Amino acid sequence: MKKKTTSRTLCRHSMALFLALSLMILPIAACKSGKKADETQERFDAFTNEVFVSDITENIMNLHWTLAFPESYGIDDYEISFGSFSKEYEEESFRELRDMLKELKEFDYEQLTEDQKLIYDIMLTYGEDNLKTEKFRLYYDYLSPTNGVQSYLPTLLAEYKFYKKQDVADYLDTLRLFPDYFKDLMAFEQEQADNGFFMPDFEADKVIDQCRQFMEDPENHYLIDSFNLRLEETDFLTEEEKESYRAENEDLIRNTLIPAYGYLADELAGLKGSSENDAGLCYFEDGREFYELLVRDSTGSDKSVKEFEDLIMTNLQNDLENIWNLSLEYDDFDRMMECPVDLSDPYTVLNLLKDGIAGDFPASGELPFKVSYVPASMEEYMNPAYYILPPVDYLENNAIYINNKHSSDDIEQFVTLAHEGFPGHLYQTTYFYGKNPSAIRKLFGFSGYSEGWGTYAEIYAYRLAGLDDKMVQLNELNKTYTLALYCLTDIGINYEGWTFEDTVEFLGVDENTCREIYEIMVEEPALYLAYYGGYLEFTKLREKAEETLGEKFNLKDFHTFLLDIGPAQFEIIEDRMDEWMKGV
Repeated sequence: MKKKTTSRTLCRHSMALFLALSLMILPIAACKSGKKADETQERFDAFTNEVFVSDITENIMNLHWTLAFPESYGIDDYEISFGSFSKEYEEESFRELRDMLKELKEFDYEQLTEDQKLIYDIMLTYGEDNLKTEKFRLYYDYLSPTNGVQSYLPTLLAEYKFYKKQDVADYLDTLRLFPDYFKDLMAFEQEQADNGFFMPDFEADKVIDQCRQFMEDPENHYLIDSFNLRLEETDFLTEEEKESYRAENEDLIRNTLIPAYGYLADELAGLKGSSENDAGLCYFEDGREFYELLVRDSTGSDKSVKEFEDLIMTNLQNDLENIWNLSLEYDDFDRMMECPVDLSDPYTVLNLLKDGIAGDFPASGELPFKVSYVPASMEEYMNPAYYILPPVDYLENNAIYINNKHSSDDIEQFVTLAHEGFPGHLYQTTYFYGKNPSAIRKLFGFSGYSEGWGTYAEIYAYRLAGLDDKMVQLNELNKTYTLALYCLTDIGINYEGWTFEDTVEFLGVDENTCREIYEIMVEEPALYLAYYGGYLEFTKLREKAEETLGEKFNLKDFHTFLLDIGPAQFEIIEDRMDEWMKGV
């Protein structure tokens, strides 16, 4: 499933006012200027709304997960489609992106409101960054074990909410897309294989196994059960309609969706052996340049790979020194992973976290959330936990998924729930959406902002678990040290060209663990940089604010600023923070 990128470019106009103007003329000039500004702002809102509607209607999943009630945005007619992986579709996307950037340049930046200027800057930077990826179409991996389409689409299907009767019909039509969609995807995979870009065999084996697991027990498939449960929750269908829909869904799951996954597994098996690179991205032609773009996209930071590498190495060395110093005065390391909080009920833990953050974070309102568990057939390759964003017009639909295969009863489970819940993704998202931002802000995903904040939330949460101060510090150091190791390994493999043997030497752990880490870095380049790189950006912003404001610094006010501005590139956030600090 490909999402069309949307973004634009910046042109700023300055206007000089001559002091020689008479007082009689000034009010007239002001009126003209105000009228012009109003017209510009109205046109800008219309423009961004047009971009928003155009983008989300390209893909039925984007549409449904962005808007619960698209008719409220004037969207009454749309195509049931996933888009395409074809070269022609990609070329058309970039043509439209250039057109939108050109149109954006026609706006007088100085006539926009501050919120519109922020949107403008985000769109400009996002668009120009995306244009740099145009030549790298075949470098993208859409079937990675953790974040590939075969992995996340079943979860989206299981959580596909029915707000009205049309949603049920759309859902069933979406299931019908899979055979052709996977054929389109395999045509792309074949093109990758023909040009030396197909995935390594160890990755293909994982994806094939994932598809096979999804196909198990078709008579009792979780997508049948989840569909039936969602139907029962509706109050706009008759019993006859529900029965008809149940039968139709069962037929589509067993005879359309599951065979489509079988086709995907078989076709991938046929392409095994065609990979020309089972190491890092830097072994592809221009692979280092592509990795630089991935790091930019993953972190939302304008730091170069080398700058990140140096910063992370410095932090790792500091963490190691602090861990060593703690070990000299603290000998109870066996208790490090213990959690004083009862973790048996995730709802209780999440509410405890929600209450615990009240002093340092702004109130976000009372919004419901649901905790679900990853289906057993998907546990092997899914994350330990994840949060599914609600539609912008229906914030009540918040879902956190827990993977029982990777869950535990130790302190890491506690902070994982903080990452996904409070003060992490659920809180961060519902707070920002609750500020009623322009709908177009939903289009731009910034992993560095979201996952960096999630990591920031994890590290903050250690202090809420009832641990003593030294144990809190030790857990925080262990977390950041581990993430630093992963990020340096990622950079080493994908940018510096480390072999597996180099990885073993750097990590200094057993070969089986090193093999697992090495393969993850090849399959998901720059993944961990979103978490740790984004976290480092937040900590640098905090350090700057503390140093600049001194005694005026207030942690809750700082968090409020970050949450109010919402997802964006970090250089844009820092520019706004400089202005914010002037008013403190």
